[in-house]
Parts: sequence; structure tokens; C-alpha cells
Amino acid sequence: MIINEDRNINQNIKNDDVSLWLILTIVTLISLIIIGGITRLTESGLSITEWQPISGIFFPLSELSWQKEFDKYKQIPEFFLVNSAMSLAEFKIIYFWEWFHRFLARLLGFVFFIPYMYFLLRNKFSKKEKMFLPFILLMGVAQAFVGWYMVQSGLVENINVSQYRLATHLSIAFLILGSLFLLYLLRSESIIYLKTRPTLFLKVSSLILLLLTFIQIILGAFMSGTRSGLSYNTWPLIDGEFIPDGLFSISVWYLNFFENPLTIHFDHRMLAYILCVVIFIQFIHINKKFSGTSYKNSSLCLVAIMLYQVIVGIIAVVYQVPIIIGVLHQFGAVLLFLAVLRHFYLITYCGFRLLKEPAPNH
Repeated sequence: MIINEDRNINQNIKNDDVSLWLILTIVTLISLIIIGGITRLTESGLSITEWQPISGIFFPLSELSWQKEFDKYKQIPEFFLVNSAMSLAEFKIIYFWEWFHRFLARLLGFVFFIPYMYFLLRNKFSKKEKMFLPFILLMGVAQAFVGWYMVQSGLVENINVSQYRLATHLSIAFLILGSLFLLYLLRSESIIYLKTRPTLFLKVSSLILLLLTFIQIILGAFMSGTRSGLSYNTWPLIDGEFIPDGLFSISVWYLNFFENPLTIHFDHRMLAYILCVVIFIQFIHINKKFSGTSYKNSSLCLVAIMLYQVIVGIIAVVYQVPIIIGVLHQFGAVLLFLAVLRHFYLITYCGFRLLKEPAPNH
């Protein structure tokens, strides 16, 4: 339907309390994901060997309490196989990052749950929000157990946590982030203006882009869990070849995708190239058919974030993942995921109205 309404309502942003709460929760969750990345990069994840949901919120202050925590750490394989020469001062650094990660997780629970109950009692939620927010709450509870389940995998026989559990932990975090962001988009971007209807190619490719981005994030977790980024530190070749030998060196072929560092590294690179191709093809398609619309701006944003992510990823590989570069790469993954999700939402679910003349840029 073609209309001539005031275009100032193009972005139906509702600055209500629920929207602000969703933004605060999203920001807190992003902070938690970034601190989780720092915890992993600094090898801090096994420094706290117990799960104490209540008493664990308190940070050690006395030398006696610090020594008790250090003595507990000395009982796990990571200490006597890797860090036997570690001092108490060095232990305090890795302990801080793990404690801070758990502290933010607890804070996120309060930031989500208390306002959620308040808005629920005040009947502030839409029908969709009433349907999906309980599932987000359940995912958050499950995430706490998965986090401890992940840590346990490195306390007894291994010096590292399981890459499978690490990938599960990160996947749930991004599922929660995506769910919260979609609920925010439903409130903030309900109508956009277009010259023509979204094409089938655009809808299908945006779904493919979303799925591939999520898979790439999971592959990133396997890269971290197997330390695949610390080897094969050349680009664009791997071990002197574009397609290196040894991709299927593990006899059980499918395990190579999860346990062979070379295969995981190769897959992560190849999927990055595929994402670049899909994003650039979409950008060309949108520039031809949807110039001057929200689609073009969204697509341009994807191109910029993807280029940033590729450049930072290459630097991370070549310099064996310095902590600051690893953090920037993880933050780039968050930005790319949210941008791809918004892009998918605008094309597939957001309402639209057709205009006789080009819509203004937003």
C-alpha cells in the first residue's frame, strides 16, 4: 500500500522504561561476554575452583583468605603442570578476572530479574514479550549451570576446559543476547519505508548470513578452546599452503571439525571469507534496488564491521593473539552478530510501507 504519511514516524522509537531496561540488560550482557573473553585470554578461568553462588560474591581481602584460595588452586592440574612457579601476586591477577566474570554474571541476574518481575506485575509487557522473556530467564539459569559445568572439565584431569562446553557456554550467551536485542527491535523499529518490496533473494541471503555468523561465533569458541589461533601464524597461507595437509589427520573424520586445531583454524578462516562474499553480494544487490533506504545503511554497516573484524582477526593470527587484539576481535564478533541480526529483522520481520518517492536516509 502506498501512503503519504509524515515520514518523521519512520522510526517508531519508544523511549519507555521497558526499552531502557532491555538496553541496560544488553549492555551488561555484552560486558559479561567481553570480560569472559579476557578471562579466557589471560588463562584465568580455573583460578576459582569452587562454585559458591552466595558467598562467592565476596572478593578476598585478607592475606589469609588469599592464601586459602591459592592453596585450593594448587590442587588442580593447571597449577602443578603449567603454573607451578606462580606467585601469590600473579595468582591474584588471574583470580580477579574470574571473580569479576562471575560477579558480572550475578549482576546481570539482578539487572534482568528484578525489573522483569516489576514490569510483569505492572502489565508492561506485550504478548510477545510475555511469551519469550520466561525462556530468556530459563536460558540465563541454564547458563549459570553450564558455566560451572565448563569449569569442572578443567579441574580434575585436564589443564584446560572442554572446547565443547566452552562453545556451549558462548552459544547460550549469544542466544540470550540475540533474544533480548530482538525484543528491543520490536519496540524501537516497527515500521520502515521502502520504494519496493524486499526480494526473495534478500530474505534468503539475510537468513543465511545470520546462520553463518552464529556458526562462525561457535567456531571462534572452538578456536579458543583448542588454542588453534596460536598456531599457523601466517596469512593468507596456512603452513605454506592455502589448503594445508592434515585437515583430516584424526581417523574419526567428523572429530577433525571439533578437535583438530588445523581443521578448526582452516574452517574459521574459510567461513570468514564466505561471510565477506555474502555481505558484499548483498550490498551490491541492495545498492541497486534499495538505494536510499534503511536496507542500504544496514548493509553498509555490515561491510564496515566485517572489514574491521577481518583485519583484527588477521592481526590476531599473525601476532599469536595478544590479549588486547583478542578482546577487540571478540567485541567485533558481538557487533557483527547484532548488526546481522538487525539486518535480518529489518528485511524479514519489520513492517514496511511503500512510498511513491525515495525515503530519506536514517
